[in-house]
Amino acid sequence: MSATRHCTMRAMVVSSFALSALGAQNSRLSASDSLLDRAARAYTSARSIRAQFEQTLTNPNTQSTHTARGEFFQRGALHFAFRFSDPAGDAIVSDGAALWIYLPSNAKGQVLKMPGQAGAGLDFLTQLLTTPREHYGVSALPDTTVGGHQVAVFALAPKKPAAPFSRATLWVGRDDALLWQLETVEPSGLVRRVRFTSVRTNVDLPNGALTFVVPDGVRVVDQAMLMGAKLP
Repeated sequence: MSATRHCTMRAMVVSSFALSALGAQNSRLSASDSLLDRAARAYTSARSIRAQFEQTLTNPNTQSTHTARGEFFQRGALHFAFRFSDPAGDAIVSDGAALWIYLPSNAKGQVLKMPGQAGAGLDFLTQLLTTPREHYGVSALPDTTVGGHQVAVFALAPKKPAAPFSRATLWVGRDDALLWQLETVEPSGLVRRVRFTSVRTNVDLPNGALTFVVPDGVRVVDQAMLMGAKLP
């Protein structure tokens, strides 16, 4: 066999392997893209969501990290609640009309009442899984595992500057298309990572899970009234 023919065949073999690898990579990316679409459809079609969560807040300005745990509930957009077991008694509740922030672990004796729209930055599932390709540039990152679940990882970059996050990352289960972990970076630089466990959809939520009852003796600080506006 001539040296020229040998080199030609070798080049063909290398090219074949390269095309095969590229095809496998494209197939993986295509499957990942499809998985994100499945996750978005699962969220938008879900009647309700209930899960345990662990949240880690990292403030790069103060170089501090704070971890909290509790239970998460959601029913549609702007109807959600984080009810904390650690710190016990803390709660963030969006009832569709107002956002209630009750943190007796830090601010005893008062609850902050804000317009419902103020909850957009905490309404992660709505913000990140409602037609995500329309609002974000999406790129697939290498797979990993979260809590024993094989997950695909997606990096989201907002297309509009008014987004509540400067960037976000989603960890979506390969087998179930459930969101097992998310991370958002707010314009202030605050990094919020939330890991979910025991995720259940289309379940009955406890009575009062999505409403906030002001405890006796707790003062309501109504931000809208302080600013001279009324809640819608």
